[in-house]
Amino acid sequence: MKGKYYKLPMDFSQLLQKKDVPAVTLEESVAQHIHLLITTVLGENKDDPQYGCQWWDSDFDIKASNNEVKEQVENAVKMSVVKYEKRLSQIRVVAAVNQEELMLAPARKMKKKIRVTVSGTLAKNNNPFQYTSYFYISPLSYD
Repeated sequence: MKGKYYKLPMDFSQLLQKKDVPAVTLEESVAQHIHLLITTVLGENKDDPQYGCQWWDSDFDIKASNNEVKEQVENAVKMSVVKYEKRLSQIRVVAAVNQEELMLAPARKMKKKIRVTVSGTLAKNNNPFQYTSYFYISPLSYD
């Protein structure tokens, strides 16, 4: 298993049946791990309470400006990736924050859409790496 990277979430039933588990590339594995870091709240991982992203503590701070949210996200994601993703070096994090109206039944909701891009260099082969994702925060809603 050493040197192989596996698709998350892992299907343990395949392991128990002694079947092959789907493998992914190094790039996909790093991207999966960054996604997991970004979407994990501090304290959620009982084995390592520091694993995850600190900015989730301010998810419902509707008074924060887009620039404040952008800075919080960039700093928190970079700290987590630097600490927990050792396969990546020269890490850069860029966030963009926009207001977006979503039609979520039964009402329309205004959400902050955060687009996060993590880039750097894969330590194993010096290839450039980039991961981009987005998510919504701030549950302001109206009819």
